Amino acid sequence: MHTTRDIWFHSGPRLKLSGRLYLPDPSNDLRAGAVFCLGFGGVKEGTPVGLCQALAEAGFTMLSFDYRGFGASEGERALLLPQEQVEDAVAALEYLATQVPGVDPQRIGLYGTSFGGGIAALAAARSPRPRAVVLSVPVMSGSQWMQSVHRWYEFREIRRRGLAAVAHKAATGEVELCERLDIMAPEPQSLVRYAEKTPISMETVWHLLQHEPMDHAHRIQAPVYLFGADDDTVVPCDQTRQFYERVVTEKQLEISPTGNHWVVYDEGLPRVAEATARWFKQHMGLLTT
Repeated sequence: MHTTRDIWFHSGPRLKLSGRLYLPDPSNDLRAGAVFCLGFGGVKEGTPVGLCQALAEAGFTMLSFDYRGFGASEGERALLLPQEQVEDAVAALEYLATQVPGVDPQRIGLYGTSFGGGIAALAAARSPRPRAVVLSVPVMSGSQWMQSVHRWYEFREIRRRGLAAVAHKAATGEVELCERLDIMAPEPQSLVRYAEKTPISMETVWHLLQHEPMDHAHRIQAPVYLFGADDDTVVPCDQTRQFYERVVTEKQLEISPTGNHWVVYDEGLPRVAEATARWFKQHMGLLTT
């Protein structure tokens, strides 16, 4: 049976970030671990729980955390800047590798889901720490994502509002907030899954338009496993396929024909957990057969 322990680590300008460790039973401890990167505006009490529990049961020490400005972490509330989230992910990798007793620093993995998939991809491109990477239903191009979820006139307007929010902060120091769904613009089926209100800075839109993990796929040296869903209505599956084509290291692609964006959290979770555990074990030298 796994246990959990809440911790703090630091990132950015001496900000304390809230993390949660999922610790395997000592009898099943592989002395290996992985960092879980959250989706758009998510917190560690949400989607990470199922996968982190499953991987802890498989023997891995898992670390999920709240990015700066979200959940219990310090930082400007709701200011979502992708480049800062990448910095937070790299800090989490280093914390797990150097500050968690019993974890072999040579056996560290990285998992990112949805918007966190792109964050994890960039962290893997910048950090030599991960030995294996798994990315599920990921946003790999912020600009493509924004254009895919908005009609053209809506896209032009929200792009204008994003830059206007940057100008407003430059003049006043104030961060203009909106609701997460104003940016994501989900279709009706998705609204049930995003029922909670989550404020996010309007200027995030402007930064999303410059957020292109796709362009850095070739820089990742660790083996990469990708999960996608053909009928994903939140993030087009084409992004997963395009990213896969650009990865130059060892790689594997698995596409679910059904299940929408949430297949990796719901009915597909056992398969995702099984494949992720095997991928991590394979590339951390832990497979016995």
